[in-house]
Amino acid sequence: MQTKRFRLSAMTGLVILATAAEGRAQGFDSGSDGSLGDVTISANTNLALPDDGVFHYQKLTVNAGVTVNYTPNALNTPVFILSQDDVTIAGTLNVDGVAGTSNPPVGGRGGPGGFAGGTPGFGAIGPGAGHGPGAGPAGNGRGSYGGLAISTPRGSTYGSGLLVPMLGGSGGGGTAGTPGDGGHGGGGAILLASNTRIIVSGSIVARGGHATTCCPAGGAGSGGAIRFVSPVLQGSGTLNVNGGSDNAGGTRGGHGRIRIDTIDRSAMTYTFTPLTAVAIGTFLKVFLDNPPKLEIIEVAGEVIPPGAPATVILPFGSDPNQIVRVRAANFPDGTTVPIRVTLTPDSGAPSTFDADILMGMAPTEMDVNVALPINNTTRVHVWTPP
Repeated sequence: MQTKRFRLSAMTGLVILATAAEGRAQGFDSGSDGSLGDVTISANTNLALPDDGVFHYQKLTVNAGVTVNYTPNALNTPVFILSQDDVTIAGTLNVDGVAGTSNPPVGGRGGPGGFAGGTPGFGAIGPGAGHGPGAGPAGNGRGSYGGLAISTPRGSTYGSGLLVPMLGGSGGGGTAGTPGDGGHGGGGAILLASNTRIIVSGSIVARGGHATTCCPAGGAGSGGAIRFVSPVLQGSGTLNVNGGSDNAGGTRGGHGRIRIDTIDRSAMTYTFTPLTAVAIGTFLKVFLDNPPKLEIIEVAGEVIPPGAPATVILPFGSDPNQIVRVRAANFPDGTTVPIRVTLTPDSGAPSTFDADILMGMAPTEMDVNVALPINNTTRVHVWTPP
């Protein structure tokens, strides 16, 4: 029987939708259960993300002059702000990536839903590449996402302008030295949805991590993702998904993505930074009902909890030839799903291993043969090739 080849973007579960049913303003439901009530934030604050990343408001107001930061959860989900009534942002919502450092010698954390920067080198131990599907190579490589980083070495673009589901930016590569500098994290991902309207006079920032001092510095992270979903959008605020810089204002990582879904934008005069990152439509749906999903469930004999990061280190004397088990779900029965398992070690270049999964009626599992580095902490991802 002839099978169809199912095409995805470069990230797990992010489907490229050529067309989509238009949402309707009447009766639009953001999905908020209102459990947090009517909230006004009037002082700078750092909010810890719930396990699923979702804040359920009746109404949300962030006052002028106030900055709200978010602490990522264990699964590093994006930030989802859902409201039954108006969302009014006069201050700043911040999901920027974090700068890598040499003291301590670590890659910068990605914003919530974004990916970390690469580990710095130390003497004869080489640096690591950034993380994410658009990661910057080791040695000051810059992350890409919706746009390519300004200069090479750099990662590839990935993802869909629809931003369903949400996905953040990719990290930059670490640099050599004793120690070198960590790569900078990719910008996070944040979604705002309201049953009534979203009013922004302040700013939403999902910028790539960037250097604060000059020379040398790790590779810049790419910008992240911002999405608005509401029948009405108003205000003259700023939405920023710029890539970070790798030398205190120099070369930038690639920009992220902005998606605006609304029926009435007649009073919307936002400043988009950069303008090339923006896509506008009327797809008034926050989550897909049964989104396609790829997940790693086992690495080198170690079971990985659902949705958890897959990190492994093989001790000296181990066999590098190991198996990564991948589970695919919610793809059409009978389709062939191309997948790419990526191994990103703390030191050295990533390696990739491609395979095809033929889907059945239920979730389908497949073993992918890989060669894992020895005595080198390695993060394992699965996505689909661009």
